[in-house]
Amino acid sequence: MRSGLNSAAASAQRFTDQVSQAYGITGEGREELTRQGAQNLEMVAQASAVLTRGVQDLSREWFSLTQECLQKNLEDFGALARCRSLPDVMAAQSNLMRDNLEQTIKSTRRIAEVATQVANEASQTFTAQTQKAHRVA
Repeated sequence: MRSGLNSAAASAQRFTDQVSQAYGITGEGREELTRQGAQNLEMVAQASAVLTRGVQDLSREWFSLTQECLQKNLEDFGALARCRSLPDVMAAQSNLMRDNLEQTIKSTRRIAEVATQVANEASQTFTAQTQKAHRVA
């Protein structure tokens, strides 16, 4: 990631040099343009890192919840297969539907919690970097 950031910084520097030349920006104006570009690039890199970790967290959570759901469905279908009468089948089917609804609600809630946590962390990172940039300026 650091290598990519260094490469992007070099590209940003070349772009800044070209813009400075094209618009006749020199001295302090050029330094300020370079500083702002570097700060913006750092903010994007940090927010991207947070979002990347967040996507990984969401993926892990999703796979975990899917595994739990599959395991529960196997158990419920096993109970359904063991039924010996119509009332047993109706009760097992009712349990299966209830369990699936509960699992869906639990999964949706957990994914929303993780997504909210990721969004909050990315927002906090971005806000902290913005405040830092304003203090330096």
